[in-house]
Amino acid sequence: MAINGTIKLTRQSTSTNWHTLTDEVTTYLKANFIDTNKRTFGGESISEDGLIKTVTYTFADQTAKNDWVEDVTIQSMLNSRDTYNVANNIDLERTETES
Repeated sequence: MAINGTIKLTRQSTSTNWHTLTDEVTTYLKANFIDTNKRTFGGESISEDGLIKTVTYTFADQTAKNDWVEDVTIQSMLNSRDTYNVANNIDLERTETES
């Protein structure tokens, strides 16, 4: 079964930048998850007031999600994102459902 996810990021001010991926991580993510159809990017939207960013994605199945969770490069990227978000008071809420 596919796993559909949503990440909702909330910042206090539009003067706070969102975390961004490095070019190296973007290339790695594309080669190891997007191009292999393990994970797809569903889209990204910003609320009208600019304070909420919503990102959607889908893992092909539980094995693909496990590969994501166990990948050292991905975990390093997620740790960097989380550290940035905490330092900049950006809240993250994730939901996932199987389909």
